[in-house]
Amino acid sequence: MILAYIGSGALLAALVMGGFATLLSFWAGRQENAVMIQVGRRAFYAVAAMVVVASAVLETALLTHDFSIAYVVEHTDLSTATPLVAAAFYGGQEGSLLYWTLILCVLGSASLLASAALGLRLSAYAAGILAATATFFLVVLVLVASPFDVLSLTPPDGLGLNPVLRDGGMLIHPPVVLAGFASFAIPFSFAAAALLANRSDAAWIAHTRRFALLAWTLQSAGLVLGMWWAYHVLGWGGYWGWDPVENVALMPWLATTAYLHSSQVQERRGRLRAWNFGLVILAFLLVVFGTFIVRSGVVPSVHTFAVSAIGPWFFAFLFICIVFSGLLLALRAGGLKSTREPAAAVSREGTFVLQNLLLIGVVVVVLWGTILPLVSGLFGQERVVGASYYERAAGPLLVGVLALMAAGPLLPWRKAGKQAGRALRWPVAAAFVTLALMLAAGVRFVPALVTMPIAGAVLATCAVEFARAMARGRRQAGWANMFAPLARRRRRYGAYLAHVGLVVVVVGVAASHFWQLEKDVTLRPGQQVSIGGYTLTYSGSDQRQLADHSELVAAMSFGDQTLEPARATYAGLGGQSLTHVAISTTATADLYVILVGTSADGSASFRVLVNPLVSWIWAGAIVIILGVVLGNVGERAPVRAPALVPVRAAS
Repeated sequence: MILAYIGSGALLAALVMGGFATLLSFWAGRQENAVMIQVGRRAFYAVAAMVVVASAVLETALLTHDFSIAYVVEHTDLSTATPLVAAAFYGGQEGSLLYWTLILCVLGSASLLASAALGLRLSAYAAGILAATATFFLVVLVLVASPFDVLSLTPPDGLGLNPVLRDGGMLIHPPVVLAGFASFAIPFSFAAAALLANRSDAAWIAHTRRFALLAWTLQSAGLVLGMWWAYHVLGWGGYWGWDPVENVALMPWLATTAYLHSSQVQERRGRLRAWNFGLVILAFLLVVFGTFIVRSGVVPSVHTFAVSAIGPWFFAFLFICIVFSGLLLALRAGGLKSTREPAAAVSREGTFVLQNLLLIGVVVVVLWGTILPLVSGLFGQERVVGASYYERAAGPLLVGVLALMAAGPLLPWRKAGKQAGRALRWPVAAAFVTLALMLAAGVRFVPALVTMPIAGAVLATCAVEFARAMARGRRQAGWANMFAPLARRRRRYGAYLAHVGLVVVVVGVAASHFWQLEKDVTLRPGQQVSIGGYTLTYSGSDQRQLADHSELVAAMSFGDQTLEPARATYAGLGGQSLTHVAISTTATADLYVILVGTSADGSASFRVLVNPLVSWIWAGAIVIILGVVLGNVGERAPVRAPALVPVRAAS
């Protein structure tokens, strides 16, 4: 019980200090009082320290099985493995909110350490916005959803972790995706601070670029890890179902993808200032909206928490953020307009702008599909869209984005003119070669004949850029230094490596979607089923008792391998059952076997799938992250825009 008091006290102290840091930072920034700005910043560091203490206390309570705390009882039991007990920290609603706050405070503190170089007012306003955001979460943690509530009677054991969460994926997916969500607050805080401070230069972009990349990378990893977890745990044969919670995790990633490209235009050419502010703000608003969807339970999803008192708080916070951001953009809109001529359509700037518009189009499509049940429910009849809506509405837009990835890097910044055809000859040739090979192989499915050639074109563009850089290095310093240009401009070529990884992901998604094979069968022991070149023999089933659950295991053999799909039952959790999928993975396909059920006569029903190139999705994601890391570790990107550009208030 003493741990609960310490944890609650730490959160209360953090709340008080957070409110103090918010008010002081805004006041000191307005006055440009350097001493008080520093005090406000240190107050935010104190908030972070108290949140770290509260987090350590909760983790200690979980690992020591302190069942006097309600959260520990609700999410662990004595039979749960220690790693999963530790992971219960973010497994429940209250703990995940504390984890969200922890990441926000730690990354926010890191972003503020060097913020003084941006100027007194901007750095102070950024600290104030970060402190205000943290204070909101602390209000919820203290008043509405405390992870340190104490039970009147201490039970001998807990209720245990949800069976779906009793998996290794619990150790990697939730903390990564939650950290990604929290990270979006950093660029937002500095963008809003720049507007408040009457600054429209790219200094805030340079300062927060790594945090924007960190948020994007964490969200990328979180999305793919979620796909992998759904693929091997949920037992439905897929990895992305356009679930509302999947959608709300995807939308800020799309907005930030657009921002990371358009920010280059502002850094290089001084354009798209208002657009970049809008994209960063949009990404954060989508994060808050997504958190509201997950926490409120207003939209049915396998990922959401139960309906609780938290929902109205997040809705109010979302409303405040929308009003604050909208007024701020409206106030500064007049001074954010570019005085230069519009960029040529056929140029690198033009492709970035069009790519941004397509990505925002995808956000609109996904957002509408997500909120349609809420909107339609207001008029009496709730409507829900399926995967076909997203594929038909968002698919062409995403293919357009992919095509621009092939063209954009090869076009000059200002105007391509007659040089465009020559610049694009290699990706166009690669697309035609890919198309010819697919037609020769007998492929006639139009979406595949469109997507795969464009993916080949993107790969050719990346290859051309790498080849040109290495040729330049060889000419300048010989064969021994042919890779020197890649190292000198690793930010650029790291991005191309990330593009290569994205192509690999796209090919994996397209192949597993277009050419998936599926068969439902009922077999007696000794009978076989053939699918996609695989022949499986059912050997029989067996009941096994493990430490915390029992399993009905079926044996399916092919070649020298044996797959054991199973159905697990957790008696201690009210008899909840869970599918354990059996997967055999190769570089070309996954053999995916689901045990549907067994009968008294010894027969068993199975769903057998062959999913081509699924492993390419996971491999491509690793390449993307590798490209981002290699391209930015130690890289210093100069700010090409003027150091100080005041924003004129709209008249």
